Amino acid sequence: MKKFTLFALALLAVAIPAFAAADFEIKKVEVNLVTTPEYQVNPPAKQVRSKKWIAIDVTFDAKPELTDEIQINYYVYFNKRLFYGQVNHVAIMKGRDLHSVAYISPSAIAQILQGRQLNLSDVENIAVTITAPGIGAAISEKTLKPGTGKWWEALKREEGFVLNKSQTPFAPLSWDYYEALKPAPTR
Repeated sequence: MKKFTLFALALLAVAIPAFAAADFEIKKVEVNLVTTPEYQVNPPAKQVRSKKWIAIDVTFDAKPELTDEIQINYYVYFNKRLFYGQVNHVAIMKGRDLHSVAYISPSAIAQILQGRQLNLSDVENIAVTITAPGIGAAISEKTLKPGTGKWWEALKREEGFVLNKSQTPFAPLSWDYYEALKPAPTR
């Protein structure tokens, strides 16, 4: 029985990807206001005024030769509320200055601000962590305002407002700039 237990533990250790804190490092977190992209279509689409999105761009380094999947968690403290979203990337090759991005839509911004005009200063802080699927502990973390500790852990978070690139009109843009997204499960 002891041999079986040791064998099972050894298999489990091999099956669970071992990520070290040094394997991934978040280098930079940037927040910008970006305008909805406009596309030329035939017949022409209705003329509408482009709106502003909040874009959170993360730059990170990966040291393993190839990582099957990582999860980047976005915590956005905005108008005294904490919004959370995650972006799952697959097939991450070793490299420096790799990128992930998440967005908050114009309609979500209008709802959050109750119609008030958006200023970039409304985004009070952002924290980003990298985790491995199934493992809650952060491999790497960084906040927009250093020295604020793990402020996001003490707040109630709201989901559904922070979107990955494929959930936005930015999906076909800068395809090679951002790491590949894990496809959504089919229904």
